[in-house]
Amino acid sequence: MFKLHKSFLGFLFLCSSFTVFSQGVIVGKIIDDANQMTLEYASVRIFSIKDSSVVAGIYTSENGEFVLEQVPYGKYYAKITFAGYEVLQIDNLSLSSSVTHLNLGTLKLRKDKTQNLEEVKIVANIDVLKAGIDKKVYNVDEDLSVKGGTANEVLNNLPSVEVDQDGRITLRGEGTVTILIDGRPSSLSGGNGKTLLDALPAGSIERIEIVNNPSAKYDPDGTSGIINIVLKKNKLRGFNGLITANAGSGNLKSGNVADGSIILGYRNPKMNLYLNYSGRYLEGYRNNYSNLIQQFSSDSSVTTKQTREGTDLNAGNTFRFGSDFYLKNRQFFSVSTTGSNGVRTRTGDQWNTQKDQDSNLIRIWRRSSDDPSNNLNLDVNLNYKYEFKEDLGNIVVDLNQSYGNSETKGYYIQTEYLNTTTPANMAVLKQQLFNTEKNNITTAQFDLTKIYPKLNARIETGVKAIVRQQGVDTYSESLDTLSGVYTEDTLANFLYEYNEQVYSFYGIFGQQRNKWKYQGGIRLEQAYQIPNLISDTAKITNDYFNFFPSVHVRYSLKEKAEISLSYSKRINRASADDLNPFTSYADPLNLRKGNPYLQPEYIDSYDLGYSNVMKKITLTAAVFYRHTTGVITRVKEYYVNNTSAVTFANLDQSNSTGAEIVLVYKPVKWFRNTISINGNYTSYRDDNTTANWNVSGTNWNAKYSGTIDFWKKTASIQINAQYNAPRVTVQGRAQRKGPFNISFEKSLADGKWNVGGRVTDIFNQQGFEMEINQPGITQTSEFKWLTRRFFVTCSYKFGKLELSNKNRGSNFESGGDM
Repeated sequence: MFKLHKSFLGFLFLCSSFTVFSQGVIVGKIIDDANQMTLEYASVRIFSIKDSSVVAGIYTSENGEFVLEQVPYGKYYAKITFAGYEVLQIDNLSLSSSVTHLNLGTLKLRKDKTQNLEEVKIVANIDVLKAGIDKKVYNVDEDLSVKGGTANEVLNNLPSVEVDQDGRITLRGEGTVTILIDGRPSSLSGGNGKTLLDALPAGSIERIEIVNNPSAKYDPDGTSGIINIVLKKNKLRGFNGLITANAGSGNLKSGNVADGSIILGYRNPKMNLYLNYSGRYLEGYRNNYSNLIQQFSSDSSVTTKQTREGTDLNAGNTFRFGSDFYLKNRQFFSVSTTGSNGVRTRTGDQWNTQKDQDSNLIRIWRRSSDDPSNNLNLDVNLNYKYEFKEDLGNIVVDLNQSYGNSETKGYYIQTEYLNTTTPANMAVLKQQLFNTEKNNITTAQFDLTKIYPKLNARIETGVKAIVRQQGVDTYSESLDTLSGVYTEDTLANFLYEYNEQVYSFYGIFGQQRNKWKYQGGIRLEQAYQIPNLISDTAKITNDYFNFFPSVHVRYSLKEKAEISLSYSKRINRASADDLNPFTSYADPLNLRKGNPYLQPEYIDSYDLGYSNVMKKITLTAAVFYRHTTGVITRVKEYYVNNTSAVTFANLDQSNSTGAEIVLVYKPVKWFRNTISINGNYTSYRDDNTTANWNVSGTNWNAKYSGTIDFWKKTASIQINAQYNAPRVTVQGRAQRKGPFNISFEKSLADGKWNVGGRVTDIFNQQGFEMEINQPGITQTSEFKWLTRRFFVTCSYKFGKLELSNKNRGSNFESGGDM
């Protein structure tokens, strides 16, 4: 493999050596002539003097800056436009082999005095999904189907993404995807293997970015790439705000939902202040059904049937406030705090029935449960940025501290029965469980970017440190029926700590020659994973050093059409929960325990992509291949006492080959369609176990979103549909059933008010199914929760300036981005 990588890199550099320079770069900055305020989203267009055709164009960034790359040598003039300002034209621009970099400096726009500028509104239709060759950007506000929903519902609408009944996320058929909040690890995305995204309101999210093959600049964690959740932050000038309210119900008596948020911001040339708050209350149910047949011999078997039906209450609050300061000498400083607290209470009655091979009743019992929990999470971030002169690079320092705390209680009553209606003459078992989990993540990062215009080249380098500290303290007790006092039992009593340290350094070189762009990089990483089994006085240290190369090549076929080829080596480290060996006995028949001896899995990821932006169609396609060694997978073990346990193991290897197509089709301006299809063939192989884990199969899913604008573009109807085919696992198959949603929204009072409604999962089919087939074992399971609801939505905007700028980039950029 190393020889292949070396040959591949040599081929790339050999190809580039035969190309010649014929393109240049034009940079500059746009400000208001009167108050020196930077103008974001101003239009910059370059015209050919020969025929006045548009050669290149771009919108200014948040700091009023623009960088036009790949401008062919020639003579041009430029036009800068911005709503409410006079057009500025710059003549006599020339790029040649001797002048490859033009810095237009700071350009000042004057307000158009012929217009009334008390209120300026710029309204544009932004696509829900912007699919690029190396990154997909999903604009949450443009998706009517998730208003009043959660982050998990947003993720389920993304191409090639699935979220199962436990909140575990898969991307392109792989379940090891890295979730970041604002480009950083955070307790908000879950601690100890649990997801908290079902408590994060969709209204607090601005956009979601997906990168399948990131460059060496980014952490190599995750088999299938990175999903970055970008929370909302004020970008508008002056004082402005947005208030939203959503209400929903399952049947007008239960399943009620209340969701609301308020976003406030004030911005001037020196600072940007913002405050966001969102709250959510949700009632529902969560049911699961299981049928297990365990064959002990040719004439001996036991069938265990479980039926659990119960309630699910989920409520929480999320807030964010911060400020950006625009200092002198091209310096920027920002500070922000993001926090959330949530409560969740699940109750249920689980009936358990066991019969022998002749259908004779062996045992029947009911286990009632009440599991209240609460979570508290807090992120504090400091960021400093220094821009070099003439836009020739920058220095970025980023510090982030993330705290998480979770408390869960469990109250269980188990009653034996003679039949479904008659209790047995046996003592009732009463148990209590108390669990506290803490999560502490410290991240420090330094990045340097330097641009060399004469070479059309860029160098990036940086260092990063991530320190995670997590702990679990669990205590359980049972009621002594004689004394009437609860005493400690063996249900679940343990103390567990997990420490992880990752220190890394990376370097990247990128260059553009003619229609070619290429970059190569490497990331060096020293990591420590230390699961500490305090209750068992066992401490395990996993110490490993790795290097992670990455290569990205892009070729411009024509304007707005590109083809790319990329490679990256990645790693998937077992989570703290996966390493925790202590068993959870919330359901004594279905246990869960981690494996402290799990080793990381390593992935070689290849991606061949194509992107073409046409007048009515945007097509993005990719073919990918992943080879994984030391595969971490969930497996279910079965025991002779009719119990089972979900645990984790390393398999020898897996191979996955697949394709992805994303099509955005706009036949007319008022009708937008997005279709995505993803499929892959995966094979698992393990020669070191007697279990039948050498399996293979095809997985695929398809998603559709269609929006029709009418009523003079003040109203919209949106339809969303999903299908997820059965997915192969090492022990059987699993399938998540997708919903069919319909949404409506109407704009009133010149866009200040928006009202609407939506119906989720019209056919009430969304759920999750699983089937396990192993020698002597057959088990089917079904999970169903409340998914069909009717929502009404309302929002109100205020402020003197509204800029629709949801497609702007962030500090989190995709790997391979030139």
